[in-house]
Amino acid sequence: MIDVLIVEDEMPSARRLKALIGTCAPDFNIVAILDSIADTKQFLANNKVELIFLDIHLADGNSFELFETETINTPIIFTTAFDQYAIQAFDQNSIGYLLKPVSSDKLQLAIDKFRAAFNNKGQAAIDYQKLGQLIAEQQSSPEYRERFLVHYRDIIKTINTTDVAYLFAENRGVYLRTFDGHQYDINQTLEQLSEELNPRSFFRANRKFIININSIVEAHLYSKSKLKLELRPSPDSEVIISSEKAAKFKQWLSK
Repeated sequence: MIDVLIVEDEMPSARRLKALIGTCAPDFNIVAILDSIADTKQFLANNKVELIFLDIHLADGNSFELFETETINTPIIFTTAFDQYAIQAFDQNSIGYLLKPVSSDKLQLAIDKFRAAFNNKGQAAIDYQKLGQLIAEQQSSPEYRERFLVHYRDIIKTINTTDVAYLFAENRGVYLRTFDGHQYDINQTLEQLSEELNPRSFFRANRKFIININSIVEAHLYSKSKLKLELRPSPDSEVIISSEKAAKFKQWLSK
């Protein structure tokens, strides 16, 4: 068995990745799923694994901060939402990378690359700190979606992202609602949208909602350290921030 660590702060994504790994690599043993840099540092100080699946953006910062203070020789497959230009750095400087949402065929390719390197005792060590610097350089001015093209009856119109209060999934569809209360359906998943929208303005609150920071009226303490959001315009269902994501939400809100 090959001992594997998953570091991912979105639990639905972590569970999905674990399930895909179970199908693509039955000999992989998932020993832990962690969601922060701090927990990962502590785990690696006391445990050894043979492969790490590492998300770039974690609850307490950028995962490349790990390599500023720690020497990690364990092979890493990154999970990322970076665009094709930053991917060039991954191609040249890592065991593998997976663009979100992770697909089974891309996962299989990354695992095959790992197996080839794992069996090659002469495999050169990877400078993950250098990789982080390369990606930071290529991502210095990322481009995010600025508008949506929507259909309303027989009319095609554009809506600026600044006019979008939130996006939500309902009844197998995905919709956006503007600040003036209009609602439109869009042919994309929330996973795709979360990668295209500026993270300074939009936050993936849960599996059903992506919210604009300007739509937040108040956040109320809820059971077991959860948060309940009051938005404008008021949505048709409650918007709950899980206890696992509450710290990340507060950090985002305070920037």
